[in-house]
This record gives sequence, structure tokens and C-alpha cells, in this order.
Amino acid sequence: MKYSGLLAKAVQRFGSPTVEGNAEKILDAALKQFELFGIRRSTVEDITKRSGLARVTLYRTFANKDAIVEAVLLRELERFLSELAAEASSYDGAEDKLVEGFVFTLNTLRGHALLQRLLATEPETVLPFLTTEGDSVIRTASSFLAHQLAVALPDDRRTQLELLEVAEVTVRIIVSFVLTPSQNVALGDDDALRSFARRYLVPPLLGLAG
Repeated sequence: MKYSGLLAKAVQRFGSPTVEGNAEKILDAALKQFELFGIRRSTVEDITKRSGLARVTLYRTFANKDAIVEAVLLRELERFLSELAAEASSYDGAEDKLVEGFVFTLNTLRGHALLQRLLATEPETVLPFLTTEGDSVIRTASSFLAHQLAVALPDDRRTQLELLEVAEVTVRIIVSFVLTPSQNVALGDDDALRSFARRYLVPPLLGLAG
């Protein structure tokens, strides 16, 4: 199963109502199951038992395990985008949006139980999503970030391409630090993350507003 298009789908559905009722119970159970045992080792029966629902109810809601996996991942991506947008909207300037968005994103991904579980025990499930099949992820994430920055910069002082360049560099740095922990760059706490962002990410952004 490939997940390269899920981020784009999450952006398209951004702001849509969240799942409720049995679907929510099933996704909550599946998420916990995947966090504890991974996706590969989890079965529909495991998810059914954890949800407390009848097997027939689960199959009326989701056709198979792949459908459950996709729904879980899509919901996690939607949650992340919603929380990131809320974080960015709490700052007026593009510089603060970029810095605090960087801090929030790296902290969220490094602390995400399911992502870290998959990276540790079944990397083949998630690594292509961020590497060999990552074009869609990079493109979609860059566009999302560029849009967040655009609202804070005067229209006559930047182009969409310039914003996309800054956004793409930021996204690629985040992916790199998530997949390969830093050896020489101190990123152990929020202050260190902010210092890094202001040193390496903000100067190109400020150049657009000059």
C-alpha cells in the first residue's frame, strides 16, 4: 500500500468535519493498536477487539485493513495540519510563523508515537513516503507552508516561487532531521530549534520582504 498521495488528500480535506460514531471508535482503536504493535503485525481482529464493536460493524464502516490504515493515517495528517495552521495563525509576522512552525513541526513529528513506531520497527512502511516516493509530500507540504507565509508578507515584495523555495528548504530540513538525528547541530530543546531556524531559515525569508 502506498501513502504518497495522502498528504495532498489531507490538504484537500483540510477543515472538513471529523469522523464520529463507530468510525471514530474504530480509528481510535486502530491508532492505539498500530502504536503498540505496528501496522504489519496488526489484524482486523485485533482492531475489532480493541474497539469493542462487532466485526460486522467494522466491515460495514471499512472494507478491509488497508482502508482502516489509510483512514488512520489521513486523520493523523489532518490533525497535524489543523494544529500547525492554528499554531501559525497565533503569530502575525512571517518570521515568527516560520520559526514557530518549524519548532512545532519538528517537535510533533519527533514525538508522534505512530510515526516513531513505524520508523523503528517497519521503516519500509513509511520511509518511501518521505524518500523515494516523497515528491508529492515535499510538493504538498511546501505549498501548504508557502500559503501560511504568504498571508504575512506584502504581496508586492515576494513571488510565489520565492516563497515556495523557502518553504521547500524548510520542509526538506525537517524531513532530514526526523529521519536522521543531528550529529553536530544542537536541536535538543525549543530554544535550540528557534536559534537554528532564525540562523538558517529566516534570512532567506527576510530577503523576500526587503
